[in-house]
Amino acid sequence: MSRISKTFTTLAQKGAGAYIPYVCAGDSGNGFTVDLVKQLSASGADVVELGVPFSDPIADGPTIQGAMKRSLDAGFRVADVFGTLSELRASGVEQPIVVMTYLNPVEKMGVSEFCERLASSGGDGLLVVDLPLEESGVLDMAAERNGLDVIRLVAPSTSDDRLRKIVSKATGFVYAVSVAGVTGEREGLPETALPLIRRATSSTSLPVALGFGVSKPEHARTAFEAGAAGVVEGSALISIYQSRCEDRSDAMTSVAQHAALMKAALTRR
Repeated sequence: MSRISKTFTTLAQKGAGAYIPYVCAGDSGNGFTVDLVKQLSASGADVVELGVPFSDPIADGPTIQGAMKRSLDAGFRVADVFGTLSELRASGVEQPIVVMTYLNPVEKMGVSEFCERLASSGGDGLLVVDLPLEESGVLDMAAERNGLDVIRLVAPSTSDDRLRKIVSKATGFVYAVSVAGVTGEREGLPETALPLIRRATSSTSLPVALGFGVSKPEHARTAFEAGAAGVVEGSALISIYQSRCEDRSDAMTSVAQHAALMKAALTRR
């Protein structure tokens, strides 16, 4: 059983859901990334999604696009994500870490090398957001050789038949995209979110985590009560620390307080 699977199993036994914050590697500097993940891990994060900056992030909205641009403009490169992972493990972070990336950086490095370096530096899973199921065979084999889970995306527009095919090839957990759109903060969960959770959970025994637009504790609570095993949050966290970028201590305190509230919402009443 992988570290991701063990985490979800333990949480389910406790009647709790997984809080999965997204962190863009290199935004505000690599040192900030490490400190941010450490703070989140101490404040309620059960799994961490570490994003690889990319110049054409078609699945992401303005907030995450901005984080990626800041990282790239500061000189962060794909290979640096492995050093970040190694530093996180050396600093004592034990939570599973899933690397989120687009396909281009993986192919440019080479699928086998990318997966080998990801595993050897302490990564647990891989989410390639623009890789179609039909073209994922090479990556699937490389991930399996290196003990990595492959996280799959399903969306409201995914037909029932295709959804079953996608989740049959997933390991670790299934990522349910709440809306046909891009990442970003939203006032409420889209109407498409809860039906997708029900469709996904009825099609797989894997945990299902809801993302895209999850940005408040009440969003997390609603998704959890609808059957999601966890939630993924990114844009709201970036907004929190960017609004306090002149005071790193204040930024970390605000992130910690928000993470604690998100985690508290993912517990059975």
